[in-house]
Amino acid sequence: MASLSKKTKQSIILFVVLAACFLGARLHRTMVSFDALLSEPLHRGTIQESVYGIGTVEANRSYQMKTGVTSTVLRLFVREGDDVKRGAPLVDLDGIGILRAPFDGIVTSLSYKVGETVFSQSIVMTVTNLSDRYVSVSLEQQAALRVTRGLPVRINIDSMRDQVFTGKVEAVYSSGSDFLARIGVDNLPVKVLPGMTADVAISIQEKKNALAIPIAALSADGVWVKRGRSTPFKVSVNTGIIDGAMAEVTDGDLREGDRLLLSGKKSG
Repeated sequence: MASLSKKTKQSIILFVVLAACFLGARLHRTMVSFDALLSEPLHRGTIQESVYGIGTVEANRSYQMKTGVTSTVLRLFVREGDDVKRGAPLVDLDGIGILRAPFDGIVTSLSYKVGETVFSQSIVMTVTNLSDRYVSVSLEQQAALRVTRGLPVRINIDSMRDQVFTGKVEAVYSSGSDFLARIGVDNLPVKVLPGMTADVAISIQEKKNALAIPIAALSADGVWVKRGRSTPFKVSVNTGIIDGAMAEVTDGDLREGDRLLLSGKKSG
């Protein structure tokens, strides 16, 4: 076989170099693309399993004033929104006399004006103590079976997302076909009024020093793991507590610092 000319050898070398550069660039793009699909490095911490619900702020003390006989409003001492002290005069009714505030609170409804007729058992006005409130949350049946008195609760009020309030479950009960939990709340601001809604998370159980992984990384046969500079490999895992987007790993060859392929993400 005739020996290759110098020019031919140079062409072959150039081809090999260009091919290597092309494959290297393609591999780099593939690795960068794959890296974008990975989770943050795994670490240990506290994970909680919670029951979630939408709650409503309620007042513990709200008094509706009614009359036992038909009467006429002679005089009003307050308006809606007024603060009142216990014993303060509220309304003077013909034939009945002056009705007074049963406790410190705010007049939250006033149904009649001076001169109007109040019929028997009609609500004349409502006084509410806004400093003494709780949160009532509706639960699904399975959740209600797991919620017990004394469990800790985290609460977020709509339009106050930067603040987290804490409390405890005071009672779990049924009302008709609804299953309800009564939540006592610590340090709820006065501006949070009855009728406002809140996101409620009742902590069922807690695990400290747990290795947690994103639920988005889980598939039926395990997770794909990227460990250091190694080639990604598949690992079978068992999970325990699940809370929100994270799950506790109870068994499986996973370590702190590992990164997992997230099935919910797409490259490009």
